[in-house]
Amino acid sequence: MSKAAANSTETAMELIAAVQQLSAARTVGEVQEIVRTAARRLCGADGATFVLRDGARCFYADEDAIAPLWKGQRFPLDRCVSGWVMRHREPVTIPDIYADDRVPHDAYRPTFVTSMAMVPIRRDEPIGAIGNYWARSHVPAPEEIALLQALADSTSVAMENVRVWSELEERVADGTARLRGALDLNERVLGTIAHEVRNCLAASSMLLETVVRADGDDLPPRSRERIEYAQSTVGDGIRLLESQLTAARDRAGELEVQASVIDVAALLRRLAETYDLVRNNRDVPLIIEPPEDLPPLSTDGHLLTQALRNLVSNALKFTTEGEVRVGVGRWGEDHLAFTVADTGVGMTAGDLARVFDEWQQTDAKVVGAERGTGLGLSFVRRIATLLGGDLRATSQVGVGSVFTLTVALDG
Repeated sequence: MSKAAANSTETAMELIAAVQQLSAARTVGEVQEIVRTAARRLCGADGATFVLRDGARCFYADEDAIAPLWKGQRFPLDRCVSGWVMRHREPVTIPDIYADDRVPHDAYRPTFVTSMAMVPIRRDEPIGAIGNYWARSHVPAPEEIALLQALADSTSVAMENVRVWSELEERVADGTARLRGALDLNERVLGTIAHEVRNCLAASSMLLETVVRADGDDLPPRSRERIEYAQSTVGDGIRLLESQLTAARDRAGELEVQASVIDVAALLRRLAETYDLVRNNRDVPLIIEPPEDLPPLSTDGHLLTQALRNLVSNALKFTTEGEVRVGVGRWGEDHLAFTVADTGVGMTAGDLARVFDEWQQTDAKVVGAERGTGLGLSFVRRIATLLGGDLRATSQVGVGSVFTLTVALDG
C-alpha cells in the first residue's frame, strides 16, 4: 500500500473511532470533548471549535487549539462565520481570513488564525458548527472538508442521542405511568440503537469510499466489485434505517414538519448521486429532468427526500428495461408536483386500488429486483399529507407506472 493510501486509511480509522465514541456519548460535554479533538486531528489543524446555536447567537462552547480562541463567548449569527454556515446550511473555506468580508476581523486579530474552514452540524435547520483553524496559509482539500462534514453529521446524531437519553432519565426518575413509560422506553431505546447502527454504517461507507479513492486504480477487478457491492449494501442499510426511524417518529406522534427553503435542483442532484452509488441494476437509466422556472419551495427537505427515495426505489425495483424518469413542475397555484415514471411491469386495477393501503404489496414480481427503502407507499402518502399535498398513481400492466407527489409551496 502506498504512503498516500496508508494516510487515507489512517484518517478513515480516526473518523471511525470518533464516530464510535460519539455513539456512546451520553452528555453534551462528552460530545464536545470528542468533537474538538477529532476535528483538529482529522485535518491536521492548529485549532478547532465546537459551536452551538443559541437562539440568534452562536455560542462557542468548546475548543482545542494552540492558543485561546473564543471559548465561552457568544456572537450574533449575522456577525460570525459559524453563523453564516448555519444560516446558509453549507460548509465554507477561507484561505485568508483578512480577505473575506464574512470574517469579523477585529475578533480574529488577537488570535493565531490565518486560514479556516467551517461546516454545519446538521444540514437542515443546523444546530451548530465545527470550525478548523490554521496558523499558516492553508487551503483545505475537498477530502478534508468531507471528513469534517462526516464528523459533523455524526455529531448531529450524537446530540439527538443525548437528548433522547436525557428524556429517558427524566421519565425513569418520575416513575409515572409505568406501562406507558415502559413502552415508550422500548421505542426510544430501539430508536437510539438504530441511530448508533447508522453511525457504524456511515463510518463504514466513509472507509470504503476512502479505500476506493486512494487505491481504486490499483485494485483487481474482483476486489473492486466486492467493494462496490459492500458500498451498495451499506447504502441500502442507511436508507432503510432512515426510513424506519422516520416512520417510528410518526407512530409516536413526534413527526413534525420542519420547513425551510429548499433548493429543488440540489435535492434532485443528491437523489441521483445516491442511486448512482448504491443501485445494482445499471441497465435501467435513472433520468432526472432538471427543473426550470420553479417558484421558491419551503418544506421539510428531509421528509421530501425520504418520500422521493421510496418512489424511486420502487420504480427501479419493478423496472428491468426502459427507464425511470423523475421530473418536477408547477401544480396549480400553490403546489409543486414531483413525478416518478417507470417503464416497469405495471399494476392491475386491483393492485392500484390497494397500493396505498398499509401492509399491502402488489402481485408483481421481478427477479433480482432492487431492494426498497422499507418506508411503504402508505407512509409516503402520509408524508405528502404532512407537506400539504397528496400522492397519486396511474399504471398499466406491461407499460409502467407514474406516481405524482404534490407538496405545498409554503409548508
